[in-house]
Amino acid sequence: MELFKNKELLYEGIKSNLSLKHIKGVINVDFVGVDSFINLYQIYDGVKFLRGAMMFRNKFYDVLKGEWDKIEVEFFLTFKNIRELMEMTKENNPDIYLLAQTHVPFADDGCGNTIWIEMSTGKIKVYYHEYELDKGLLTIAPNFNSFCSSLENWVL
Repeated sequence: MELFKNKELLYEGIKSNLSLKHIKGVINVDFVGVDSFINLYQIYDGVKFLRGAMMFRNKFYDVLKGEWDKIEVEFFLTFKNIRELMEMTKENNPDIYLLAQTHVPFADDGCGNTIWIEMSTGKIKVYYHEYELDKGLLTIAPNFNSFCSSLENWVL
């Protein structure tokens, strides 16, 4: 997949049967990188990174000492998982409910920390669920294409 620029990145995609109409029925918003997002989900309905993947915020932003820099990614969500997170009710999880009003989830670090696209800007953010929303939401990349092209195999 051309979105993943690192040729050494090991991943396995789940073959997609999703139509453009189906995807746009759930993700009916334009954001920076939406065409690449849709293209990915027309090819793969989720992606598993075989060694785990990571990216570094400092590629795009200044990162102060003690701030998160290394962001881990275990898999891209299936479209069913995306829909379920976006339909989360306030009673089930108030933070995810609020986040889903303005963001689209698409990835997870394997520990329940989710990665989202902000609909109004296209910026990529990670939500660390161990924290309240105002402290656990962190901008990690300027857009979906930049995020995907910055991924590499996970290492210590």
